[in-house]
Amino acid sequence: MMINNGVQLNSNRGLKVNTKFSKSVYSWLKSAKIRCKKTTYSNYQYIVDAHILPEFKDIKIKDLNNDLVNSFTEKLLANKLEAKTVKDILVIVKQICKYAGIDIVISMPKVKKNSIQILEKKEQQILEKFLQENISFKNLGIYLCLYTGLRIGEICALKWENIDLENGNIYIKETITRIKNSDSKSKQKTIILIDSPKSMSSFRVIPLPAFLTHLFKTTIKNVNESDYFLTGTKNYIEPRNYFNYYKRIMKKLGIKDYNFHALRHTFATRCVESGFDPKLLSEILGHSSVKITLERYVHPSYDNKVFMMNKLKPMN
Repeated sequence: MMINNGVQLNSNRGLKVNTKFSKSVYSWLKSAKIRCKKTTYSNYQYIVDAHILPEFKDIKIKDLNNDLVNSFTEKLLANKLEAKTVKDILVIVKQICKYAGIDIVISMPKVKKNSIQILEKKEQQILEKFLQENISFKNLGIYLCLYTGLRIGEICALKWENIDLENGNIYIKETITRIKNSDSKSKQKTIILIDSPKSMSSFRVIPLPAFLTHLFKTTIKNVNESDYFLTGTKNYIEPRNYFNYYKRIMKKLGIKDYNFHALRHTFATRCVESGFDPKLLSEILGHSSVKITLERYVHPSYDNKVFMMNKLKPMN
Protein backbone atom coordinates (compact mmCIF):
# COMPACT_ATOMS: atom_id res chain seq x y z
CA MET A 1 0.00 0.00 0.00
CA MET A 2 1.32 3.44 -0.93
CA ILE A 3 0.43 6.64 0.93
CA ASN A 4 0.46 9.91 -0.99
CA ASN A 5 -0.33 13.07 0.97
CA GLY A 6 -2.92 11.28 3.06
CA VAL A 7 -4.25 9.25 0.12
CA GLN A 8 -3.87 5.48 0.37
CA LEU A 9 -3.41 3.55 -2.86
CA ASN A 10 -4.50 -0.07 -2.52
CA SER A 11 -2.26 -2.20 -4.71
CA ASN A 12 -4.39 -5.27 -3.98
CA ARG A 13 -6.99 -3.83 -6.38
CA GLY A 14 -4.50 -4.08 -9.24
CA LEU A 15 -4.20 -0.30 -9.28
CA LYS A 16 -1.44 1.15 -11.47
CA VAL A 17 -0.38 4.39 -9.84
CA ASN A 18 1.01 5.80 -13.11
CA THR A 19 -2.35 5.38 -14.81
CA LYS A 20 -4.39 8.50 -15.42
CA PHE A 21 -7.32 8.98 -13.07
CA SER A 22 -9.59 9.40 -16.11
CA LYS A 23 -9.21 5.67 -16.82
CA SER A 24 -10.78 4.91 -13.44
CA VAL A 25 -13.52 7.44 -14.18
CA TYR A 26 -14.48 5.74 -17.46
CA SER A 27 -14.32 2.30 -15.85
CA TRP A 28 -16.59 3.44 -13.01
CA LEU A 29 -19.07 4.92 -15.49
CA LYS A 30 -19.26 1.62 -17.39
CA SER A 31 -20.03 -0.13 -14.12
CA ALA A 32 -22.68 2.45 -13.25
CA LYS A 33 -24.36 2.00 -16.63
CA ILE A 34 -24.93 -1.67 -15.85
CA ARG A 35 -26.21 -1.33 -12.27
CA CYS A 36 -28.09 2.01 -12.33
CA LYS A 37 -31.34 3.23 -13.81
CA LYS A 38 -30.98 5.29 -16.99
CA THR A 39 -31.93 8.50 -15.19
CA THR A 40 -29.27 7.96 -12.52
CA TYR A 41 -26.62 7.06 -15.08
CA SER A 42 -27.49 10.13 -17.16
CA ASN A 43 -26.96 12.33 -14.12
CA TYR A 44 -23.62 10.64 -13.37
CA GLN A 45 -22.49 11.06 -16.95
CA TYR A 46 -23.36 14.75 -16.97
CA ILE A 47 -21.45 15.43 -13.74
CA VAL A 48 -18.42 13.49 -14.99
CA ASP A 49 -18.35 15.27 -18.36
CA ALA A 50 -19.13 18.76 -17.05
CA HIS A 51 -17.03 18.83 -13.88
CA ILE A 52 -14.84 15.85 -13.02
CA LEU A 53 -13.04 15.06 -16.29
CA PRO A 54 -12.19 18.70 -17.14
CA GLU A 55 -10.44 18.95 -13.77
CA PHE A 56 -8.77 15.55 -13.44
CA LYS A 57 -8.43 14.07 -16.94
CA ASP A 58 -4.64 14.57 -17.08
CA ILE A 59 -3.95 13.73 -13.42
CA LYS A 60 -2.17 10.47 -12.71
CA ILE A 61 -3.46 8.39 -9.83
CA LYS A 62 -0.16 8.73 -7.99
CA ASP A 63 -0.52 12.53 -8.09
CA LEU A 64 -4.08 12.59 -6.79
CA ASN A 65 -4.10 14.04 -3.29
CA ASN A 66 -6.24 15.89 -0.78
CA ASP A 67 -4.90 19.28 -1.84
CA LEU A 68 -6.02 18.73 -5.44
CA VAL A 69 -9.51 17.70 -4.36
CA ASN A 70 -9.80 20.61 -1.92
CA SER A 71 -8.72 23.04 -4.66
CA PHE A 72 -11.35 21.49 -6.93
CA THR A 73 -13.99 22.04 -4.25
CA GLU A 74 -12.96 25.68 -3.80
CA LYS A 75 -13.10 26.23 -7.56
CA LEU A 76 -16.62 24.80 -7.80
CA LEU A 77 -17.85 27.01 -4.96
CA ALA A 78 -16.12 30.05 -6.50
CA ASN A 79 -18.05 29.37 -9.71
CA LYS A 80 -21.24 30.02 -7.72
CA LEU A 81 -22.43 26.42 -7.71
CA GLU A 82 -24.73 25.65 -4.80
CA ALA A 83 -23.20 23.72 -1.93
CA LYS A 84 -25.67 20.85 -2.56
CA THR A 85 -24.50 20.58 -6.18
CA VAL A 86 -20.85 20.64 -5.14
CA LYS A 87 -21.51 17.93 -2.57
CA ASP A 88 -23.20 15.77 -5.23
CA ILE A 89 -20.12 16.15 -7.46
CA LEU A 90 -17.75 15.26 -4.63
CA VAL A 91 -19.81 12.20 -3.68
CA ILE A 92 -19.23 10.89 -7.21
CA VAL A 93 -15.49 11.64 -6.97
CA LYS A 94 -15.46 9.65 -3.74
CA GLN A 95 -17.33 6.75 -5.35
CA ILE A 96 -14.87 6.66 -8.24
CA CYS A 97 -11.94 6.67 -5.82
CA LYS A 98 -13.48 3.84 -3.82
CA TYR A 99 -14.09 1.87 -7.02
CA ALA A 100 -10.45 2.38 -8.02
CA GLY A 101 -9.16 1.39 -4.59
CA ILE A 102 -8.09 4.88 -3.54
CA ASP A 103 -8.85 5.72 0.08
CA ILE A 104 -9.19 9.47 0.22
CA VAL A 105 -10.75 11.81 2.77
CA ILE A 106 -12.91 14.41 1.04
CA SER A 107 -14.18 17.40 2.96
CA MET A 108 -17.80 18.08 2.04
CA PRO A 109 -19.20 21.64 2.00
CA LYS A 110 -21.91 22.41 4.50
CA VAL A 111 -25.28 22.25 2.79
CA LYS A 112 -27.93 24.68 3.90
CA LYS A 113 -31.24 22.95 4.45
CA ASN A 114 -33.74 24.13 1.86
CA SER A 115 -36.94 25.66 3.10
CA ILE A 116 -39.95 23.47 2.39
CA GLN A 117 -42.81 24.95 0.43
CA ILE A 118 -46.32 24.24 1.73
CA LEU A 119 -49.49 25.91 0.56
CA GLU A 120 -51.25 27.93 3.22
CA LYS A 121 -54.73 26.61 3.93
CA LYS A 122 -56.38 29.70 2.43
CA GLU A 123 -54.27 29.29 -0.73
CA GLN A 124 -55.21 25.62 -0.93
CA GLN A 125 -58.90 26.54 -0.68
CA ILE A 126 -58.53 29.05 -3.53
CA LEU A 127 -56.74 26.49 -5.69
CA GLU A 128 -59.26 23.73 -4.99
CA LYS A 129 -62.21 26.01 -5.75
CA PHE A 130 -60.68 26.88 -9.13
CA LEU A 131 -59.97 23.22 -9.96
CA GLN A 132 -63.54 22.20 -9.05
CA GLU A 133 -65.05 24.96 -11.17
CA ASN A 134 -62.76 24.39 -14.15
CA ILE A 135 -62.76 20.67 -14.77
CA SER A 136 -60.16 19.51 -17.28
CA PHE A 137 -57.65 16.68 -17.47
CA LYS A 138 -54.78 18.99 -16.54
CA ASN A 139 -56.63 20.54 -13.63
CA LEU A 140 -57.68 17.15 -12.31
CA GLY A 141 -54.01 16.20 -12.39
CA ILE A 142 -53.16 19.07 -10.03
CA TYR A 143 -56.06 18.07 -7.80
CA LEU A 144 -54.88 14.45 -7.78
CA CYS A 145 -51.33 15.43 -6.80
CA LEU A 146 -52.65 17.63 -4.02
CA TYR A 147 -54.48 14.63 -2.49
CA THR A 148 -52.09 11.76 -3.26
CA GLY A 149 -48.62 13.35 -3.22
CA LEU A 150 -47.70 12.13 -6.71
CA ARG A 151 -44.45 13.43 -8.17
CA ILE A 152 -44.70 15.44 -11.40
CA GLY A 153 -43.04 12.68 -13.45
CA GLU A 154 -45.53 10.15 -12.06
CA ILE A 155 -48.63 12.18 -12.88
CA CYS A 156 -47.32 12.84 -16.41
CA ALA A 157 -46.80 9.10 -16.97
CA LEU A 158 -50.13 8.03 -15.44
CA LYS A 159 -52.58 6.37 -17.82
CA TRP A 160 -56.27 5.64 -17.32
CA GLU A 161 -55.48 1.92 -17.29
CA ASN A 162 -53.63 2.59 -14.02
CA ILE A 163 -56.79 3.95 -12.38
CA ASP A 164 -59.34 1.55 -10.93
CA LEU A 165 -62.42 3.66 -10.22
CA GLU A 166 -64.49 0.65 -9.17
CA ASN A 167 -62.18 -0.06 -6.24
CA GLY A 168 -60.88 3.50 -5.88
CA ASN A 169 -57.19 2.80 -6.48
CA ILE A 170 -54.40 4.19 -8.63
CA TYR A 171 -51.32 2.16 -9.56
CA ILE A 172 -47.97 3.92 -9.92
CA LYS A 173 -45.82 1.99 -12.38
CA GLU A 174 -43.98 4.57 -14.53
CA THR A 175 -42.47 8.04 -14.49
CA ILE A 176 -41.45 10.50 -17.20
CA THR A 177 -38.24 12.49 -17.11
CA ARG A 178 -35.97 14.35 -19.52
CA ILE A 179 -32.37 13.16 -19.58
CA LYS A 180 -29.17 13.96 -21.45
CA ASN A 181 -28.96 12.26 -24.85
CA SER A 182 -26.05 9.82 -24.80
CA ASP A 183 -25.93 9.84 -28.62
CA SER A 184 -23.27 12.46 -29.33
CA LYS A 185 -24.16 12.44 -33.03
CA SER A 186 -27.76 13.45 -32.42
CA LYS A 187 -28.85 17.10 -32.66
CA GLN A 188 -31.10 16.53 -29.65
CA LYS A 189 -29.18 17.30 -26.46
CA THR A 190 -31.89 15.78 -24.27
CA ILE A 191 -34.54 13.10 -24.71
CA ILE A 192 -37.70 12.03 -22.91
CA LEU A 193 -37.48 8.77 -20.97
CA ILE A 194 -40.54 6.84 -19.78
CA ASP A 195 -39.27 4.35 -17.24
CA SER A 196 -40.10 2.58 -14.01
CA PRO A 197 -40.24 4.74 -10.84
CA LYS A 198 -37.09 5.85 -9.03
CA SER A 199 -37.05 2.90 -6.58
CA MET A 200 -38.91 -0.32 -5.76
CA SER A 201 -40.82 1.47 -3.00
CA SER A 202 -42.09 3.93 -5.61
CA PHE A 203 -44.08 1.09 -7.22
CA ARG A 204 -47.24 1.45 -5.18
CA VAL A 205 -51.02 1.32 -4.94
CA ILE A 206 -52.66 4.49 -3.64
CA PRO A 207 -56.29 4.44 -2.45
CA LEU A 208 -58.15 7.42 -3.89
CA PRO A 209 -60.07 9.70 -1.54
CA ALA A 210 -63.77 8.96 -2.08
CA PHE A 211 -64.53 12.48 -3.28
CA LEU A 212 -61.95 12.17 -6.08
CA THR A 213 -63.29 8.79 -7.16
CA HIS A 214 -66.77 10.32 -7.36
CA LEU A 215 -65.44 13.38 -9.22
CA PHE A 216 -63.67 11.26 -11.82
CA LYS A 217 -66.70 9.04 -12.34
CA THR A 218 -69.10 11.94 -12.85
CA THR A 219 -66.94 14.27 -14.94
CA ILE A 220 -64.72 12.10 -17.13
CA LYS A 221 -66.31 10.31 -20.07
CA ASN A 222 -65.12 8.49 -23.18
CA VAL A 223 -61.48 7.82 -22.36
CA ASN A 224 -59.55 4.77 -23.46
CA GLU A 225 -57.48 2.80 -20.99
CA SER A 226 -54.32 3.46 -22.98
CA ASP A 227 -54.87 7.25 -22.88
CA TYR A 228 -52.72 9.41 -20.65
CA PHE A 229 -54.54 10.83 -17.63
CA LEU A 230 -53.50 14.44 -18.25
CA THR A 231 -54.54 14.55 -21.91
CA GLY A 232 -57.20 11.90 -22.49
CA THR A 233 -55.20 10.98 -25.62
CA LYS A 234 -52.27 8.77 -26.62
CA ASN A 235 -49.96 11.78 -26.24
CA TYR A 236 -48.27 12.65 -22.95
CA ILE A 237 -47.36 16.01 -21.46
CA GLU A 238 -43.73 16.17 -20.42
CA PRO A 239 -43.03 17.43 -16.89
CA ARG A 240 -41.55 20.83 -17.79
CA ASN A 241 -44.60 21.73 -19.91
CA TYR A 242 -47.00 20.61 -17.19
CA PHE A 243 -44.98 22.56 -14.63
CA ASN A 244 -45.33 25.70 -16.77
CA TYR A 245 -49.09 25.13 -16.95
CA TYR A 246 -49.25 24.76 -13.16
CA LYS A 247 -47.25 27.97 -12.72
CA ARG A 248 -49.69 29.89 -14.94
CA ILE A 249 -52.63 28.66 -12.86
CA MET A 250 -50.98 29.69 -9.59
CA LYS A 251 -50.09 33.12 -10.98
CA LYS A 252 -53.62 33.61 -12.27
CA LEU A 253 -55.01 32.83 -8.81
CA GLY A 254 -52.58 35.19 -7.10
CA ILE A 255 -50.95 32.37 -5.14
CA LYS A 256 -47.27 32.58 -4.19
CA ASP A 257 -44.60 31.17 -6.47
CA TYR A 258 -44.61 27.55 -5.28
CA ASN A 259 -42.75 24.77 -7.06
CA PHE A 260 -44.76 21.72 -8.15
CA HIS A 261 -43.30 19.63 -5.34
CA ALA A 262 -45.15 21.91 -2.90
CA LEU A 263 -48.28 19.89 -3.71
CA ARG A 264 -46.53 16.78 -2.39
CA HIS A 265 -45.28 18.59 0.71
CA THR A 266 -48.75 19.99 1.32
CA PHE A 267 -50.37 16.57 1.00
CA ALA A 268 -47.94 15.01 3.52
CA THR A 269 -48.37 17.86 5.98
CA ARG A 270 -52.18 17.80 5.83
CA CYS A 271 -52.12 14.04 6.39
CA VAL A 272 -50.01 14.39 9.53
CA GLU A 273 -52.21 17.23 10.79
CA SER A 274 -55.17 14.89 10.36
CA GLY A 275 -53.53 12.18 12.48
CA PHE A 276 -52.40 10.00 9.57
CA ASP A 277 -50.27 7.00 10.53
CA PRO A 278 -46.65 7.79 9.44
CA LYS A 279 -46.05 4.24 8.17
CA LEU A 280 -49.08 4.36 5.89
CA LEU A 281 -48.13 7.84 4.69
CA SER A 282 -44.62 6.62 3.91
CA GLU A 283 -46.02 3.84 1.71
CA ILE A 284 -48.38 6.20 -0.12
CA LEU A 285 -45.53 8.62 -0.83
CA GLY A 286 -43.35 5.75 -2.04
CA HIS A 287 -40.56 6.12 0.53
CA SER A 288 -38.29 3.30 1.59
CA SER A 289 -38.58 4.20 5.27
CA VAL A 290 -40.76 6.16 7.68
CA LYS A 291 -37.69 8.20 8.68
CA ILE A 292 -37.48 9.77 5.22
CA THR A 293 -41.15 10.75 5.41
CA LEU A 294 -40.85 12.33 8.84
CA GLU A 295 -37.60 14.17 8.17
CA ARG A 296 -38.23 15.37 4.65
CA TYR A 297 -41.95 15.81 4.16
CA VAL A 298 -43.65 16.29 7.49
CA HIS A 299 -43.62 19.92 8.56
CA PRO A 300 -46.09 20.93 11.28
CA SER A 301 -47.77 24.27 10.71
CA TYR A 302 -47.56 27.08 13.22
CA ASP A 303 -51.31 26.76 13.92
CA ASN A 304 -50.85 23.10 14.76
CA LYS A 305 -47.97 23.94 17.11
CA VAL A 306 -50.20 26.46 18.91
CA PHE A 307 -52.99 23.89 19.15
CA MET A 308 -50.68 21.27 20.66
CA MET A 309 -49.05 23.73 23.09
CA ASN A 310 -52.45 24.86 24.32
CA LYS A 311 -53.18 21.28 25.33
CA LEU A 312 -50.68 21.70 28.16
CA LYS A 313 -52.34 22.37 31.52
CA PRO A 314 -50.91 23.24 34.95
CA MET A 315 -50.56 20.37 37.38
CA ASN A 316 -52.78 22.02 40.02
